[in-house]
Amino acid sequence: MIVIEAENLTKRYGDIEVLHGLTFSIEDKSITLIMGPNGAGKSTLLKIISGLINKTSGYISVLGEDPWNSKNLVRKLAIILDKPFLPLYLTVGDIIKEVAEEFNYPISDAKKLLEEFNLSHFIKNKVRDLSTGTRQKLQIVFALMKNPEIIVADEPTANLDITSRYEVYNTFMTLRERMGLTVLISSHIPSELLAFSTHVLAINNGILKFFGKVNNLLRNDFLEEFYITVDNVNRAIEALKRFKIEVIGNQIKVRGNLSEIINDLINVGVRIFYVRNSIIDKSIQGEIGWE
Repeated sequence: MIVIEAENLTKRYGDIEVLHGLTFSIEDKSITLIMGPNGAGKSTLLKIISGLINKTSGYISVLGEDPWNSKNLVRKLAIILDKPFLPLYLTVGDIIKEVAEEFNYPISDAKKLLEEFNLSHFIKNKVRDLSTGTRQKLQIVFALMKNPEIIVADEPTANLDITSRYEVYNTFMTLRERMGLTVLISSHIPSELLAFSTHVLAINNGILKFFGKVNNLLRNDFLEEFYITVDNVNRAIEALKRFKIEVIGNQIKVRGNLSEIINDLINVGVRIFYVRNSIIDKSIQGEIGWE
């Protein structure tokens, strides 16, 4: 089922056209990586989808509605921005209670979300005393408490260290499997998010360069060996029996289809802390004309 559809979508600011006739469709329960260099038009596209700004021309439908004119989408779509906007003088616990009441979300489930993001020990802290990265993870928790059908995340891991970034990626993938969420997430670090995405929408200078499944973007000659750092090596070995693997400390060296490898690990509860491949960034950037 298609949940987001665009045809010849264009956005202009005065005489400057920042999106040039984009046409694409987003499938239900997918994780779509919106990829491109800084200034490519990623944030503009996500703001149109979220109903924060209006298109100039073309067609856009989100869950069957025009996002700019819909009053219903605010409850069905959660937005995570690159810079969190939270009440500085309230504690994490206070905000959790207010958000839970607003969206009729069980407080026990909210506390479980805090645990998943390693935030439980901040519950008595005021937001003003938290690091930028911690505030960003809190923003993600609050978005999830909305019980949305779609999550739109604009560079949500921009201010996080690498371990925290992978916590976010793991959580999005787990929530997609558990809750059937559709996730759109923008990034200018393709190699990290490709492992967790089902589809890619690549933009450069406002022009759609690629849209489709991850496996259709990655050519076979790019899929060499991946080094994956995990929390449970033994469980990872068991999950990846069908692949050729080698254990190096807490890393698994594995050859094969990246999406299948990640799915097999996630399905048995293995948390992924890092995925490395020396040629993937350069390869992807070359494929979409992003040098």
